Parts: sequence; structure tokens; C-alpha cells
Amino acid sequence: MIAHTNVLTIDDDASILAAYESILVPNKKTSLEDALLELEKLHEVECSVVNSGEKLLNFNLYQANNGMDGIDIFRQKYEEGSNIPVCIVDMRMPNGINGLETSLLLKQIDPDVHIIIATAYSDRSNKEILACLKNNIYYIRKPFNSEEIYQLVYSLSISYEATRKIQRLNSDLERRIEDEIEKNRQKDSLLFQQAKLASMGEMIGNIAHQWRQPLNIISMLFQKVYRQQKKGTLDTPMMKHTLNQAMETINHMSQTIDNFRGHFEPNKTKVHFTVLSVVQGVISIVEESFKIANIEIQTCIESETGLYSYPEDLKQVLMNLLNNAKDAMKSNNVARGIIRFDVLTTQNSEISINFSDNAGGINDEHIDKIFEPYYTTKHKSQGTGIGLYMSKRIIEERLGGAITASNTDIGANFNILIPIKTATKDN
Repeated sequence: MIAHTNVLTIDDDASILAAYESILVPNKKTSLEDALLELEKLHEVECSVVNSGEKLLNFNLYQANNGMDGIDIFRQKYEEGSNIPVCIVDMRMPNGINGLETSLLLKQIDPDVHIIIATAYSDRSNKEILACLKNNIYYIRKPFNSEEIYQLVYSLSISYEATRKIQRLNSDLERRIEDEIEKNRQKDSLLFQQAKLASMGEMIGNIAHQWRQPLNIISMLFQKVYRQQKKGTLDTPMMKHTLNQAMETINHMSQTIDNFRGHFEPNKTKVHFTVLSVVQGVISIVEESFKIANIEIQTCIESETGLYSYPEDLKQVLMNLLNNAKDAMKSNNVARGIIRFDVLTTQNSEISINFSDNAGGINDEHIDKIFEPYYTTKHKSQGTGIGLYMSKRIIEERLGGAITASNTDIGANFNILIPIKTATKDN
């Protein structure tokens, strides 16, 4: 199938325009050979016959005898969406703008156009022309070889279409990449929401454990006041003492609310904090439920280096590790659970948080996959498989650190490294 492509020739010499037409659109002449012979007479060129039967392109030829008319034709076709890939421009055109000025205006309309400068002599050197037009510039000298013109226009037309095709493919690829990025953003947003809902369920359970004992204390104080009032032994000192006990318990419950609120309203901006404060905050939330499960939490804080980052995000990660350990101990029937936090500063100026337990460890066939989304070894009623995935994302993207998992002789070990230089206010 023969394709069609547009070509524009601009020259103030009508005979040259006719010659271009004879070369590029020979079907309009009675004989291509006759046209080439005429061109030979006009410009003393070597005659070369172009075999029209071998062409893969048909040229739609547009012509102008001055630069401004040529630019008008070029702009009109461009706005119609019928681009002109190749323009042959005479350099010296006395009436109006010259070839260089014409070419500059053509390139403003379509920077990808190929321009062939055809002239016998020029006021500008090739180097100067190239410096102005930058790229896609070619030269033919008058008198010229007709086959050279045809082959050059033919090649440049194919090159232009190939470039446009690549641009369209790149544009389509960029759009598809943007679509995939947006899909991943939506997926991540859904994962964060699912992780938050799962965390919320766990936190509600911890709230129940935290408040059960204080509520029992308040209940007992009310019963005590009622019995003493009924017996007539309730005096002012006793009433004051009981009231103080009740207020202390209520204040403790209020502090518990503040702790939980911080978990559900994570930091939107970086703040100063120590890992010690985060660890203690997490332990204060879960300690009652862990005591009931006969799990002891031990700490060894060798570093209190301050960080400038997102403490609630770190708290969420540690909370997830604690709850995973608790579930593992329950599944493996561990009679007395032990969880340990070790915090120190490494020689590489990193805060190291080492989390270990005695829950039996992670199966070797699972350990390389535990940070993948939706991968879980728990029963579906116990977990969604997004906790460790989200923990890894938080550590890497929010805190600029890294988290790894391994096994010890008695259980699992997670190590978190947070570079101090990326977590200070000055960096």
C-alpha cells in the first residue's frame, strides 16, 4: 500500500518549483524522464531517472514563491492536523523574508519539521544556519541531483512519521504509567484504611482492658461509701480520702484516652521525640491485656537520642509487632510469653530498635514473604496480611529507615534502623 505524505517547496523561481513538481509528483507530467531532462537543461544537473514504480510514498506537493505564503500554507495544514513533514526552502528570496527567517517561523509552528535548504549561494554559513535552527536541517546545492532530492525527501518523510509514532507511543506509555501510578495510590490508600480499621479493632480491645480495672476500682469506692453512709460511719476525712482515690482513677482513665487519641490522630508534621517515649507509650496501651495473657514486656534502652520525625507512625509499627507476637504466643500455646525491646545507637549513626519474642519464630518458608501485601499465616479471622506490609512502608517511606526479620532459637526477631541524620530538624 502506497502512503501519502505532504511536502512544501518555497522558491521565488517558478522554474525551480516546476522542477520540484516534476521530481516529486511525476504523474502530473506526461513523462518523468522528460521532466528530468528539462531540469538538466535548466540547472546543468546530472540526469538520473527515478523509477516511480518503486515508490512507497506519494507526495502531496504544496508550493509557494515567497516565505510568508509558504508559512501560511504550512500553518493551515498543521492546524488542520495534516502536518507537512518536509519543506524545501530557497535561501535567497529577494521579495520578503529570506530562507533562514522562513525556516525559523516554520519551526516555531512544528519543531519536528525537516527543512532542506536549497541554494546556489548564501549570505549565511552552514554553521550559522545550524546554530539558528538547531536540528533537522539539511543542505542541497544548486545545481542539484534530482535523485538526491527525491531520496532525501523520501527518507525524511519516513523519519518524521517514525518520530511522530514514537512520540505517540511515548505519550501513550506516559499516560498508562500515570494510570498505573494512580491505581497504586488508590490501592495504597485502601491498604492504609484497612490497616487503620484493623488497628482500631485491636485498640478497642486494649481500651476495654485498660478501663476494666479502673472501673472496678470506682465501683468498689462507691460501694464503700454507700456501706459507710448506711452504717453512719461516713465522716468528712473518709469521704475526702475516697474522693481523692476516685479522682486519681478518673485521671488515669483520662490519660488513657489521650494515649489512644494520639494513636488515631497520627502526626502530619515532624516533631521531636525519643524512642523511649514511644516504647513507653505503646506499653502503657497494651500492658493490661498483655498481663491477662501472661506476657511480660521487657525493655533495655541504651540510647535516648532524640529524633525529629513521626512518633505515632513508629508507635503503630511497634503496636503491630506486639499484637503479632501476642497472636503467635496464643497459637503456639506459650505459657509465659516474653517480649523484649532493645534500643541503642549504632556506629553508623542509626537508632536501632530490636524487637524479639519467645513465640517460636517464623516458618522458614514464610519469612521471605511476610512483608508482602495480604500475605498472612494467620487464620482469616485473625488478620488481613497487611500489618507487616504497612509497617515496612511506614519505616521506609515515612521514617526513612529499614526493617528486617529473622529467627532466634526461641522466637522471631525484628530489627528497625532509623538514620539519625534523616530524622533531625537540620536535615
